[in-house]
Amino acid sequence: MFKEHGINILKEKIISGEKLIGVSLIPHNAFNYIDEIVSLKKYNFVAIDSQHQPLNEEKLSKFCLKSNDLGLPVLLRIKHRNEIFLSGNYLDLGVSMIEVPQVEDISEVINANLYMKYPSIGKRSWGGETRVCINEIPGRLEYSSWWNKKSVFWAQIESIKAVNNANLFAINGADILSWGPNDLAFNLEQNLKDPLKSDDDCINNVLTQLKDSNTKLCVRTYSDYDISKYNSMGVTLFLDETILVA
Repeated sequence: MFKEHGINILKEKIISGEKLIGVSLIPHNAFNYIDEIVSLKKYNFVAIDSQHQPLNEEKLSKFCLKSNDLGLPVLLRIKHRNEIFLSGNYLDLGVSMIEVPQVEDISEVINANLYMKYPSIGKRSWGGETRVCINEIPGRLEYSSWWNKKSVFWAQIESIKAVNNANLFAINGADILSWGPNDLAFNLEQNLKDPLKSDDDCINNVLTQLKDSNTKLCVRTYSDYDISKYNSMGVTLFLDETILVA
């Protein structure tokens, strides 16, 4: 599984600017889709949301075992940015990537990296029998070194403040900035005098900030048209939400 698991090469693909697509699944029926998703050979990872969905840790761990056996990384959006300290616990269940919603401050990005990574870079505790690729790299020092290089942290941008801080998020350890258009829309409506007037204005602003960065922007999409539109703007990472609305 180690050589074939997507997390072993995902970060390199992200940095290179390769076009990558993930798919969002509802936690309670994710098992119903995983084999089909793998057979399509279209998706590079799967995403589970706990911010707006109920989450059962035992079911999450079993799903991660299945997905990891198939070599497909699992992204988990946690419930709230105030629960960043739980990132390591979720990773111990087999999750490959953590997405933190409503990130606004640099300190949140720094703390997320600390809780996701092992010493001496971070302060994640050692443990977890279902961690991704743990059977292939059982040694504590070997695994922690590998993980600290391969881990992928997502910070979700959902406000004007976050948009303006995009480059600082990248500098301080965010591998991916994910888009939150609905909460951002609320914020834009409350700040009509701001130079940023639309969702596309904000996306272009962030893409400009990330032009010379290894950090990439991910946009959630609902059609092939969305992927084509945002790809033409310079976005290379997409999260397909069509199963959620099917």
